[in-house]
Amino acid sequence: MKTELNSKEYVSFARRFVNETVATMDIDELRSIVTNHIHEEIQNGENDFGQEGAFEEMQAWDQDIFDSVAKDYDLTLDDDFEDDEEL
Repeated sequence: MKTELNSKEYVSFARRFVNETVATMDIDELRSIVTNHIHEEIQNGENDFGQEGAFEEMQAWDQDIFDSVAKDYDLTLDDDFEDDEEL
C-alpha cells in the first residue's frame, strides 16, 4: 500500500475527495462553510491591508452588495482606493 501519491495522482485524489464530500452536504452545511470562508478571506484582507484590504475583498465577492451595504453605513471610499480598483 502507498503512503504517498505522485503529483498527478494527488490532484486527482484531492479533487475526487472534495467532489464526493460536497455531494454529501446539505444546503445549510454548504452555506455555513461558504460563510466562514468569506469571513476568513475578509479578515485576511484586513489583517494584511487594514479596512481597505477588507473592503477590496468584499468588493471582489460582490460589488453590488458591497455598494448597497456601504450606502447603509454612509461609507464612501477614498478616490485613491477606487482608482486602484480600476488598475
